[in-house]
Amino acid sequence: MPAPLIAAAASVVARYIAKKGLKAAGKKFTKKAIAEGKKHAKDMVTKPNAGQTQVKAATKGQRAYRSGTRVAAGVGAAAGATSGVVAMKNKVKDMRSKLKLAKTEMERAKTQTAIEKTLAKIMLEEQKAKPTAQAPKKSSRPKARPQK
Repeated sequence: MPAPLIAAAASVVARYIAKKGLKAAGKKFTKKAIAEGKKHAKDMVTKPNAGQTQVKAATKGQRAYRSGTRVAAGVGAAAGATSGVVAMKNKVKDMRSKLKLAKTEMERAKTQTAIEKTLAKIMLEEQKAKPTAQAPKKSSRPKARPQK
C-alpha cells in the first residue's frame, strides 16, 4: 500500500530536495521517499544513455503507453476546463458583490450584463467538458416494406 504513495510523492520530494536541500528533506520525508526523490532528481539532470533511449522509443510505440497518454490527455483537459469554470464562478461572486455596492442604475445594468455573459460562458464550458462519446442508442426495428 505505501509503495504507490512513495512513487507518487517522489517528484514532490525531488522538488523539495532541489529547493531546501537534503537535510531539510530528511526531517520532512521518510527514507524511502528521499531515495526515490534522489533518483528522480538525478533523472532530471542527467541525459539517458543509448540503451535507455532505445527502451524509451520502444515503450512509446506500445499500445499500453499510447492508451495511457490518451487517458492522461482526457483527464488533463477535463481538469483544465474545470479549473477555468471554478475561476469564472469566483469571478461571478465578485461581480455580484460589486452589483450590491453599485450606486447608479447604469453601473447596476453594466454589472448585471457582465454577470449574465460570464454565466453564459460557464454554461458553454460545462457543455464542452461533458463527454461526447455515448453508448449507441437501440435502433428501431426495421419495418417491412409493403408489397406491390
